[in-house]
Amino acid sequence: MLKFLYPDQYISSVYEMTAEKIKALNIDTVVFDIDNTLVPYWIKVPNSKLTAYFMSLKNAGIKTAVLSNSREERSRIFCTPVNMPYLYRAGKPGIKGFKRLMEKLGSLPEKTLIMGDQIFTDVWCGNRAGAYSVLVKQVSPKDELVTAPKRPFEKIVIKMYLRYLRKNGGKNE
Repeated sequence: MLKFLYPDQYISSVYEMTAEKIKALNIDTVVFDIDNTLVPYWIKVPNSKLTAYFMSLKNAGIKTAVLSNSREERSRIFCTPVNMPYLYRAGKPGIKGFKRLMEKLGSLPEKTLIMGDQIFTDVWCGNRAGAYSVLVKQVSPKDELVTAPKRPFEKIVIKMYLRYLRKNGGKNE
């Protein structure tokens, strides 16, 4: 019943999704959330490790972009140094923003991976849109006020998801 909230993968860090792993999934576009997926919410710009990661994806021919529920200033300041397209105030888990970003990138949802730290925004949006959804463990235990109340409910869904994977031999089908 809650399977629509289950990610296709659950990983510890975005760095686990290498260009090779992404290409093996027949994916040509990766859409990231920013806050607590890539960096803690108080970090304004990507560090050198993250910049190198983005470059490794671009060099492999993978399009990258940011889909954020944050304000325009947050996305612009973060994405400008790495020349990454973005869509702010995306309205996740709604899919209108996701569809607008797909048009902007010339990408298809079924060839897109969405990566984020929240089930009730990032994963749900990706699943509803037909993308490959990847839940990433949050990079910081500190959350913004709007996110913190959802975390206990996400923990319940994650436990159910992990139990589901154990019952199905580690596969999310």
